[in-house]
Amino acid sequence: MAGTPDDMAAKLQTLATRLLRRARTADARSGLGSAQYSAMAALRAEAPLSLAALARREAVSHVTMSRVVASLVEAGLVRREPDPADRRSRLLSLTPEGRATYERISARRTQTVAAVLRLLRPETAAELVAALETVAARLERD
Repeated sequence: MAGTPDDMAAKLQTLATRLLRRARTADARSGLGSAQYSAMAALRAEAPLSLAALARREAVSHVTMSRVVASLVEAGLVRREPDPADRRSRLLSLTPEGRATYERISARRTQTVAAVLRLLRPETAAELVAALETVAARLERD
C-alpha cells in the first residue's frame, strides 16, 4: 500500500530532491548553479525579457535576479540590450555561447533523467510522465 497522501507527498519530495540533485551533478563542471540554469532556461524559452519579468517568472526578488543575471553576463552567457520601447530598460537574452552552454547542460540532465526512467517499465514511465504533465498543467492554471 502506498500510504496516505501526506506519506506519498513526503516520499515524492524526497525522490524529487534526489533526482534534481543527480541531474544538477551531471554537469557540475559547468560551474552554474540552479538559479543560473533556471534563468537561462527561461531566457531560452521566452527571450528577450526584462530583469523584472525574469524575476517574476522565476518567483525571486529583483535583487536576487539582478545578481544571477550579473554573473551570467560576466560569464558571457547572457547579454543586456536596450529595450526599444523604453530606453531606460534593458532586455535580456542568451548569447550564442549561452545558448550552447544551456543546450549542453540540458542534454546531460535529460540523459540523467532518461536513465532513471529506463529503470521503469516503459508503460509505467509513460504513465508517470503523463501524470506529471497533468499536475504541471494544473499548477500553471492555479
